[in-house]
Amino acid sequence: MNEKGKKGEGGRVVLAASRHFVFQSFEPVEGILPNEAEEAAVLAFEEELPFPGEQVAIGVYSDVAGRVAVWGCDRSVLPECGGDEFLLPEFFPLLGWSRKNGTIEYLETLEGGCLLFFETGGVIPSEVIGLQSAPDSPEFRSEVESSFEFLGRKFLGIDSLTKVSIQKVSADSRDRFVAVVLYPDGEERSWSVADESLWKADLRPTEEIQKFRTDKKSAERIWVGARIAAAFILFLIVGQGLLWGLDYWVDGKESTQRQLAPRVRSVEERADLAARLNDLGESRVSVFERLGDLNLVRPDGIQFLDVTFDEPDTFRVEGRVTNVRVLNEFVERLKSDERFSLTDAPPPRTRDGRVEFELSVRVPNQGGAQG
Repeated sequence: MNEKGKKGEGGRVVLAASRHFVFQSFEPVEGILPNEAEEAAVLAFEEELPFPGEQVAIGVYSDVAGRVAVWGCDRSVLPECGGDEFLLPEFFPLLGWSRKNGTIEYLETLEGGCLLFFETGGVIPSEVIGLQSAPDSPEFRSEVESSFEFLGRKFLGIDSLTKVSIQKVSADSRDRFVAVVLYPDGEERSWSVADESLWKADLRPTEEIQKFRTDKKSAERIWVGARIAAAFILFLIVGQGLLWGLDYWVDGKESTQRQLAPRVRSVEERADLAARLNDLGESRVSVFERLGDLNLVRPDGIQFLDVTFDEPDTFRVEGRVTNVRVLNEFVERLKSDERFSLTDAPPPRTRDGRVEFELSVRVPNQGGAQG
């Protein structure tokens, strides 16, 4: 707190005392854009200033109806503020809602405050008069009375004024201004603004504001870029972790496969052996069946001495016969029987008046026999 102004309790807002300001309001002008209306109002305001324009800090604010308020003061009387703080007049927090015609409000502060006259109602007052005297000083009443006389209005006493006080003003990191104003009956009025109009109301030099906004946008871009870069790096780290995890999983699978390979081969070999044994068993059954059939084909006079299996579907018969004629008959029977295939028939041998022979017989069409 000092004689030039005070900081808002919420931060990022500095309020300059109302007594330093010249205030002027302008009615809506049809046929021109809001920006053009503000520029015209500022030019008209500057023409009536009693000192050079470069020494004056000027702010402007307009409502939705097109009414424009312009205020200004000597730069030398403004309080100091940081680069990220808004510098606004003390009465700016009261420009957020509409009043009825003829409303008069008194903003009470330790420095004196100000009087706001709403001759035609609305958001923008028709007059704002800053007060030099503190509310508890002997000069305060006479100063207020003189203000009424200057405007040609009848003064009904201090108690007839609607006293308001600023409860809170602040601006957040997104440059959103918020004000809370308290009325005597306990009613609170709050409003906010976050568009370009807030920057136009700021009393700092235009080049200073532009530099701050440019630097802030650059910092925000850097911050966003840093966040994107950090997210990308995190994505890469997570991706690399997933790849490592996948490699570890694949290595584990390959290691397990290598460990199980001998068992798998053993199982496959056993399955193959079982299949071959099954085929062999079925083949043996077929051969034994054919061996029984062979015994039926055998003529009288032939005696089987020994039967051996050379292959699963082939057996060798050693036998004895009384004479060669009977053996030849047996051989002819085998050749003419489709159930047998004579693969080898060495010449018979004669021993002790008997004829001994060997025959190799194969069982053809094994699959059909199995069916």
